[in-house]
Amino acid sequence: MLTRRWTTLERQRPRLKWVKWGEIVGVLLTAGGLVGSGTLWLGIFLIIGFGYYGYHILSKPHD
Repeated sequence: MLTRRWTTLERQRPRLKWVKWGEIVGVLLTAGGLVGSGTLWLGIFLIIGFGYYGYHILSKPHD
């Protein structure tokens, strides 16, 4: 499902696994909110938050 490059990045920076799962949960909650479960904003905030966290991880030089 994800590219080989992402898999390599996950091995180099294990915290990116949290980003991947956070984004997946955010998408599921957003989709649930669109059908009326009331989780739309929570899902959007998770997507934005984990996106920023992933950007922060990737923008730092690798140790």
